[in-house]
Amino acid sequence: MASGIVFTIMNTIAESIYPAYSVRTNALSDLGALGHSTAFLWDGQLFVSAALALTGMSLLVFRSSLSEFIQGRPVQLLFLLPPVGSLIVSIFPENTVLGIHTLGALVAFIFGALSALYAFRFTKSPFRYFSVLLGVVSLVAIPLLGDPSLLGFGGMERLVVYPSTLWGIAFGAYLTAV
Repeated sequence: MASGIVFTIMNTIAESIYPAYSVRTNALSDLGALGHSTAFLWDGQLFVSAALALTGMSLLVFRSSLSEFIQGRPVQLLFLLPPVGSLIVSIFPENTVLGIHTLGALVAFIFGALSALYAFRFTKSPFRYFSVLLGVVSLVAIPLLGDPSLLGFGGMERLVVYPSTLWGIAFGAYLTAV
């Protein structure tokens, strides 16, 4: 929950202070590109957000009462990979090693959406249905990143990232109530 809150607030601040930033045309990672005024802020918050998410998901996977529902390495990796992808993105800004940055982003995007979908198996209604909805929106938007005519790259990227972020906040809140 803390991870998503930190990301949302700090991302909003970075977008506000980045000169001529457009949520339609600019990628989120533009905020963290080396040489830009928001690089330290955005990369730093992404690193902290990813570390918080990795800590939370590790506690879920290895120590929680729900761990019986997510037994086995493939499922454990499903929940641990999104924050690992975000850590990679924070360590390798888009204007450094683009291939590694892109791989980290795809890992975070794809496995973040799949985590939301898989949570259907061990969460209760009505949360489980919101979890599926957010996972589907994010997953469907991933291949549409290549079509800037719809919402622009930045707008489409937000349809990938924001549902996963909202799911992380909601999932954290759900877990605190269990």
